[in-house]
Amino acid sequence: MSALAAVTPITSPAPAEPTAALTGFEDVPPVMSPRVLAELLDVTPKTLERWRDAGTGPAFRRLPGSSLIRYTRTDFVTWLDACAPEQS
Repeated sequence: MSALAAVTPITSPAPAEPTAALTGFEDVPPVMSPRVLAELLDVTPKTLERWRDAGTGPAFRRLPGSSLIRYTRTDFVTWLDACAPEQS
């Protein structure tokens, strides 16, 4: 048996996506680059960068040891839902 075969990868459970909030967003990729999300929102990647800097856009993740930014479908839908006007 090789040494690698004995190593168990450390994984954390994926957060459960709230199914009610995701209704209608099944075609949105689970993980997106800024370019993909910008296309989806019909804005430029620079707009997403400004939103990140201002703390007003969807939550994002910076990959460890990298400058790569990624957005999750759950965070995007949560942010989009929070942007909706209050209904009275």
